[in-house]
Amino acid sequence: MAIISTTILPTHFGDMTVRYHQFRINYDFEACISISNGDITEENTIVRMHSSCLFSEALGSESCDCSLQLSTSMELIAKEGGVIVYLYQEGRGMGLANKIKSMELERTEHIDTAEAFKKLHFELDPRNYSVAIAALKELGVNKNIRLISNNPRKRTQLQEGGFCVVENVKLSYPINNVVRGYLKAKKEKLGHEL
Repeated sequence: MAIISTTILPTHFGDMTVRYHQFRINYDFEACISISNGDITEENTIVRMHSSCLFSEALGSESCDCSLQLSTSMELIAKEGGVIVYLYQEGRGMGLANKIKSMELERTEHIDTAEAFKKLHFELDPRNYSVAIAALKELGVNKNIRLISNNPRKRTQLQEGGFCVVENVKLSYPINNVVRGYLKAKKEKLGHEL
């Protein structure tokens, strides 16, 4: 694992430190970005592992809450300090092409995200967070963290990676009825704690 580049990024929430991390696994490279503020080596640092969502974050889709999660997390770490590890795991790791297929099934067959993934013969959530965990260790993040996440898989992988989640930090933001249905499916079919 190596930090390839670092800069200070002015954002709506204040200046953030952004780093590009690259990790070699066998003959392949994996990468992620960390966005941080304050002393992230202190105990009980706020941490979020965030998977990219082009449709919500860049194109303004209102069918999920990914953009809201990211901006609310950035606002929180601007105030309290912490780090977001931004991962290139579009469509819960299935990629953009398959995410579009899933969204079309949801739209045309009026099914939820979990049912669409099943229909396409994908695992519901095969994501691996080893690159994010390596980045957190490289940054010197204290083993006792406060985690922004409703996903129990993230907590489990962090604990297996040597971190202790001392608190699950809850985010609050307004949602529409489409997002409400999306979150209901994640709670009932993916085990998210909402």
